[in-house]
Amino acid sequence: MPSSEFLFFKPNTDFQLFGNQHLMMMALTLLLVIGLSIFAKRRLSEKQQVRLGRAMTLIMAVAVVGWIGIRIWEGLFDPKTDLPFDVCNLVALALPVLMWTPKHRVQEVLYFWIFAGTTQAVLTPHLFEGFPHYTFVKYWTVHGGLVVFAVYATLVFGIRPTWKSLWRAFLLLQGYVVALYIINLLLGSNYAYLMGKPPTASAFDYLGPYPWYLLASEGVALVCFVLALLPLLRFSNKKIAA
Repeated sequence: MPSSEFLFFKPNTDFQLFGNQHLMMMALTLLLVIGLSIFAKRRLSEKQQVRLGRAMTLIMAVAVVGWIGIRIWEGLFDPKTDLPFDVCNLVALALPVLMWTPKHRVQEVLYFWIFAGTTQAVLTPHLFEGFPHYTFVKYWTVHGGLVVFAVYATLVFGIRPTWKSLWRAFLLLQGYVVALYIINLLLGSNYAYLMGKPPTASAFDYLGPYPWYLLASEGVALVCFVLALLPLLRFSNKKIAA
């Protein structure tokens, strides 16, 4: 088992909603959202832009796999909470395969899923451990990384979602929710908070009691999809060379 002398493994409860660590990570995410896209557009060739995108996908996937590996090593792994079934972990794990070569049909779905779900996870994290605990590192690598990648792929690769892709992403989201609900029933788990609200403060607190907040979440997700699309409507789609 890992030594508790190493702060990376030592449990703590230092993270606070809108505390210093939270504000710093949101600021860093915003900085990377802007900085990486500008750097890639101005300084990198198309091949280098794709390579940077690939590197981002690998970092996020390794963070998910590494976190699971540490939980198993520590003897703390619980299939009810630690499998990568939440949309953010699932997307991060699959991203190297899905976007190794940038694809419009994939990115147009990921764009909406990330901005409807992952952005909320950045603003109101379900997180107790602060820096430098490995859960903190994994959480922000995945959630902050997904937001950075979604903007990067949209601006640098020129993949512009449309109204059709919005509805496609929304319909696929329903399929994911149904499948995950069945998994939750089988495992007795609460992935994506389909069976109950998170124990920490979150946007769900404003959407009513269970199960009504699930229905309200559908409406909120659709509104978030529309808001995410509006800034891009004036841009035309651009094909990406394989």
